[in-house]
Amino acid sequence: MDLIMLRAKLKKNNLIKNAGKYFVDETSDIIKELNSQGKSALLGIQNKKGVYTIIGEQCVYYLTSSGEKGEISNKEFCEELHENGCRIGKGWIKFKFMYKNIVLSNHDKVWLHNAKTMFSLWSTIVWLKKNGKVHPR
Repeated sequence: MDLIMLRAKLKKNNLIKNAGKYFVDETSDIIKELNSQGKSALLGIQNKKGVYTIIGEQCVYYLTSSGEKGEISNKEFCEELHENGCRIGKGWIKFKFMYKNIVLSNHDKVWLHNAKTMFSLWSTIVWLKKNGKVHPR
């Protein structure tokens, strides 16, 4: 699989539109920084304060508003999203995940911007899990 297929998926699931000015990709400084540290960062969101949630090939990398950096496997991240989604309600219109976010063991939260962006990130991770590694062209 290559980046062209990933970009087509992003367009289809509206991640770029939903994330707006917060969308980051392989040209962004944070992605370059993570990859220089040996990570497999692909894309995600980052706000003006530097808080980010970045999808990688195997993990989601995050920096919380309290400065906590970490990573969580794509599988575990999707399970958390699913659990929160089922607990809060079905259907993205009623889903107010932007206020719930994934709570870490230290009670910090992984930033997801808003419900639409969260669903786009979720969809992208599920697609990556099914399709394997991304190779640049």
